[in-house]
Amino acid sequence: MYDVPKEQYVTVIREMLRHEDDLTNHRIMWLLVVQGLLVNAYVAARGGGGRPVILVLSLVGILITLSCFVMLYRSYQALGYLHFLAQQAKQGRLAEEYLPLDGWPKNRVKDWWREVWICPWIGKISHTTEPWLFLPTILMSMWFFVLLEQQTSLHKAIVLGLAVVLVLLMLSLFCILWVWLHRTDNERRAEEPGRASRTDGDRSSVR
Repeated sequence: MYDVPKEQYVTVIREMLRHEDDLTNHRIMWLLVVQGLLVNAYVAARGGGGRPVILVLSLVGILITLSCFVMLYRSYQALGYLHFLAQQAKQGRLAEEYLPLDGWPKNRVKDWWREVWICPWIGKISHTTEPWLFLPTILMSMWFFVLLEQQTSLHKAIVLGLAVVLVLLMLSLFCILWVWLHRTDNERRAEEPGRASRTDGDRSSVR
């Protein structure tokens, strides 16, 4: 018995796409609200000459932005996967076992990105200008600039360049590591049923 008739797979996935879009918008708004509060605190601390407070605020700003980026990147990957499933459903090739309950299920189609993305980390180069990546990059660069400015005597232009390069390297490495970990976990889960069946077969032969 199917939980959802096959002819309704596309409708279900369309609703999941809408849900992921809403999640992304809420997370971006949450990021902007928190960053606004931190900037107000930074302006007050800078006016009062509180260097330790500025350092703490910059670290908090970096960590909060990174935390939000993790959630945004997960939603981005989920949207890409759901678009892939929608194409499969339209072509009648989507098996019931791959119809997910959420946008990023534990068991996924192996190498799904090959049909919809240019690489495992990003769908299109133009996606780098979208808010899910552009805003965290700008905000983290800002806080790294504040942090490095307090610790070095370099020209501000050099400090800003270092901050941007450092953030781009951090986010790029994070995306690569995130995809690798999730791919490894997905492959391990796919191998577990085979291992279990072989183990059961060995036990039955011994008996």
